[in-house]
Amino acid sequence: MTNHNTSFFFTRRFLPLFITQFLGAFNDNLFRQAIVILITFGMAKEVGMQPAALNSMAAGLFILPYFLFSALAGQLADKYEKSGQIFWIKLWEVILMLIGGLGFYLSSLPLLFTVLCGLGLQSTFFGPIKYGILPDLVDRKDLLTANAYFEASTFIAILGGTIFAGLFIATGNGVTNVVLLAIGLAIVGTLVGRRVPKVTPGAPDLVITKNIFVSTRSQLKRAWNDTISKRAILGASWIWLYGSVYLAQTPVITKEHLGGDETLATLFMACSSVGIGLGSFLSSRMLKGEISAKLAKPALLAMFAVSLVFYAVLPTAAPAGPLIGVSEFLSLPFNWLIISLFISSSILSGMIIVPLYAILQNNAAPNERARMMAANNIINSGFMTGGAIAVITLLTFGLTSADALLVMGVANLLVVPVVTKLRKEMEAGPTTDSITS
Repeated sequence: MTNHNTSFFFTRRFLPLFITQFLGAFNDNLFRQAIVILITFGMAKEVGMQPAALNSMAAGLFILPYFLFSALAGQLADKYEKSGQIFWIKLWEVILMLIGGLGFYLSSLPLLFTVLCGLGLQSTFFGPIKYGILPDLVDRKDLLTANAYFEASTFIAILGGTIFAGLFIATGNGVTNVVLLAIGLAIVGTLVGRRVPKVTPGAPDLVITKNIFVSTRSQLKRAWNDTISKRAILGASWIWLYGSVYLAQTPVITKEHLGGDETLATLFMACSSVGIGLGSFLSSRMLKGEISAKLAKPALLAMFAVSLVFYAVLPTAAPAGPLIGVSEFLSLPFNWLIISLFISSSILSGMIIVPLYAILQNNAAPNERARMMAANNIINSGFMTGGAIAVITLLTFGLTSADALLVMGVANLLVVPVVTKLRKEMEAGPTTDSITS
């Protein structure tokens, strides 16, 4: 067992990949949030549709490529040299941002939606590469910490892109500023991506299955036949579902239960991002580089307990009067408990997902590691979509957002047996149906 180590961070084998993936996540959310704001405050009225419907369509177009093309992306990432693919994928992002600038200039919603779908497709192809190449670039003892950097930075990028889009759009030349920043970051990401070291292709003799439905079914079956990968994917997918539900309901909870305005909702989103980052590094430090699922069960039980307390202390309805901001909310000592519980849930999520990603990477054979990460992306997306549908159903039947979060909190107990079996299987050693190199 090794000590927590961060000396690899500034090396060429890690830093260029880290910067590239961070800028990509930031850009995705900058562009997507700019579209959401423009839809909400103008475009929806121009096309005669409800903002909520168009925003849901935007989210769906971004995530749709994950369902359709992740398996193909995983095959390409395993067959060909990964760092070269990173350059071309990032160059693709530059082109998309240029077309997006044209879409903003023309106020063309179809063109902007096309670019949004293109960004989702670009992220679909980049995901298996970045997670598949990571074990080739860092030592096994550093894999957990490297994943902690990835997860923490991803959520910070999500928050940063969202906030900057709001700040820029509110200014006089907001759209122009968003476009220039997005193009600039895409160019920087492309140049930095060229610095990612070359690695040996995992499966150069792999025959690509061009039928995306056949390849998707085949890869999901392959992942499901390996018990360790299956349970790691299920655990990670649950955390993505849980987090997406919390983030989606945060503005509603802020307004309807706490009486807070947009600034308070932003504070809660920031707390969520910071909490996941803290949890990511906390898991790395607690496990001391060991790739293990030992933290998952206690963290899930703690998330269940936190959800009960959060529901108990959350006001059933916001007090009458105008919405309050951050300073007024934090002036009341009791509200610090609510903030603490919200952060605690995020910390626990980070403590679970980072080790599960490291398990998945370490367990997969080098010649199909990217395809296994692609299978993870498919199931992650399915879980998040299913979670959104489940919450909509609960709300339709008259439950409040707080009730829906309580249901999600209790559902953590359903995942405990999955991670418990995962830990036992890992401690027992390889089985006949595990992937071997």
